[in-house]
Formats: sequence, structure tokens, C-alpha cells
Amino acid sequence: MKNLLVFCFIIIIELFIPVYAKDIKFIQVTDVHLTQHNSDSLRNFVQDINTKYDDIDFIIFTGDNIDKANESDLSLFLNIIKNLKFKCYILVGNHDLYKNHKMTHDKYMQMVRKTLGPYHSSKPNYIFKKDNFVFIVMNGVKEVIPGPNGYYKENELVWLDRMLSKYSNKKVVIFQHFPLLDTATKSHSLYKKEQYLEVLKKHNNVIAIISGHYHHNREEFCDNIYNVVTKNFADNRYYKLIEIRDGFVYTQLIDNNDERYD
Repeated sequence: MKNLLVFCFIIIIELFIPVYAKDIKFIQVTDVHLTQHNSDSLRNFVQDINTKYDDIDFIIFTGDNIDKANESDLSLFLNIIKNLKFKCYILVGNHDLYKNHKMTHDKYMQMVRKTLGPYHSSKPNYIFKKDNFVFIVMNGVKEVIPGPNGYYKENELVWLDRMLSKYSNKKVVIFQHFPLLDTATKSHSLYKKEQYLEVLKKHNNVIAIISGHYHHNREEFCDNIYNVVTKNFADNRYYKLIEIRDGFVYTQLIDNNDERYD
């Protein structure tokens, strides 16, 4: 009888006390803009990361990985980062795609999967999981007429809505190239942003949206979501170290000139 009471007490604790997931630590790199001429900076980055860190869960590149949409530069980019000792995830930016150059969403992501391995999706919108966290990757790039205005089409937002409902009991982080934060440069603003925000308002499980595109550092809370915009790679000078502990997001902009910004 005593053992039964103890067992019931444990069950009650598990039901009513929130269980926090294991801490997550990852690196975000954005706007590398790789070309045949600046590729050594990315090679140096790979060497630096492999030397400095042993406890990273993954590395994510949040778009504009190459400067001009072509197969040779993407192949170069992928063949450099595949030497990282951590899993890498890739999403596209407006510089990555151009249908007239035969660099479509499908072509790009198929090359990513072929190089990095079967753990990586071949779709431009996808999810991956780590412990009790779900990471959602959003596309938003126009491949026919690429431009700095991100546009999340209706089918993408329907998919996002469905994923947020499916994982309503999980903490969710969204990665995308285009920030939701407004910018003074209207040419870089998000097209029909209100529709995206309406989807987010229906859910309460998104803790952060992490992006690039603006080439400067900016972080703000909006509607209980931490919006993280990270400075561009700038030839192996900047990347962001991000940790999630007890549901809170902590960031450090790492300057390889040994300066750090919290």
C-alpha cells in the first residue's frame, strides 16, 4: 500500500510540474555570401569551430549562403561545411535562388541533402527535433523574381499553422532568412507580414524566431516571442552562439576579433 501511494505521488508530480527539456546549444551563421574568391574565410570558420567547441548540438546557416545563385558556388559552399564535426542545417535566402539560372528550391535542397546526408530534408520548409524542442525552417524566397522582400505564401503559412498545432505541447523555434521585425529600408520588409502574424497569434508555443538578412544585429521581444536578427558572417568575423535553458533564449554575437556582444 505504501509503495502504491509513492507511485501515485510520482505520477501526480509528473502531471502538474513542468518538465524542462535538456539545454540546447547551437551556432547560427547567416549571410555568408560565398563566392569562389572569399571561400577561404568559410574554410577558416570550419577549422575554428571544430577546434573551439565540443558541446554544440547543431549549426544552422540562415540563408544567403552564396552570393549568386549558381550550382558551382553552392557545391563549393556545401563541400566546405560538410567538414564541420556537427550536424548542419541549411535554409535559403534571396541570393540563393534564381529559377532562370536553374537554381530552384528543389534543386538547391536536393544538393544540400545529397552532400550533407539523409538526416537533412530535401524540402525548403521542414522541421527537425532535438529533445523536447521542435525547430521549424521557413522558406519565404521568390525563385522566379528574387528580391529582398520575403514572401511567405499561403500554402507555407497553412503548413506552419499545421505544424504549430501538431507540436502544441513542444517548445518551438522558427528559423527563416527574413525577419519579422520592421526595418527602415522598405525594400527589405516582409510582404503581407500581417498574415504571418495572424498564424502566430493562434499559438503560444513559439519561443523564438531567428533570422538574418539585415546584416546587423538586433533582438527584440514581440508578443512573447524573442526575435533574433544576426549580423552577417563578414568573411569569418561574426556568428551567434545561442543557448536555450529552461525555456529562455540566451545569445552571444561572437566576433572572431575576440569581442563579444551579449
